[in-house]
Amino acid sequence: MVKIIVAYATDEKCMQFAAVLEEAGFPVFRRCTSGSEVKRSMNQYSDSIVICASRLPDCTAEELAWDLSEKALMLVTGRPQQLEMCEHPDVFRLTVPCSKGELTSAVNMLVQLHQMRQPRRSEKEVRVVDRAKEYLITREGMTEPEAHHYLQRGAMNRGLKLADFAARVLETK
Repeated sequence: MVKIIVAYATDEKCMQFAAVLEEAGFPVFRRCTSGSEVKRSMNQYSDSIVICASRLPDCTAEELAWDLSEKALMLVTGRPQQLEMCEHPDVFRLTVPCSKGELTSAVNMLVQLHQMRQPRRSEKEVRVVDRAKEYLITREGMTEPEAHHYLQRGAMNRGLKLADFAARVLETK
């Protein structure tokens, strides 16, 4: 499931946007009030959707987009003149004020785009990865996100598919 991060300068704005998304069935993973909070969240969980204001207290949405590079899809909200200043080619823009329907439609489109970018795994590969995660959780005391990150990092460092590295972990137990 995609991780949705909502980032606005105030807790109140974060709550407003998060409430609309959650009411529409999109679980919000984190609410952040600064770009540095978003970056810390992305260090833990890459591959997210970030919905944010054109300006946060410590950076602009464009600066954040360049820092996150390919880790996240971004939807930036703001007035037309604010959105014109965000020139990053991969940022999606939504003019505010907007309706709940416009916001949820934009997020739905990003969720679908995110799903299309995800590699497809066979059921057998999914089972191998799940078994390796279970092993790391029970034997190594990792949390599920830590186990998943360990498998991703190990696969990436060795140039292997996630399922192939997971099978190696299971072979060494």
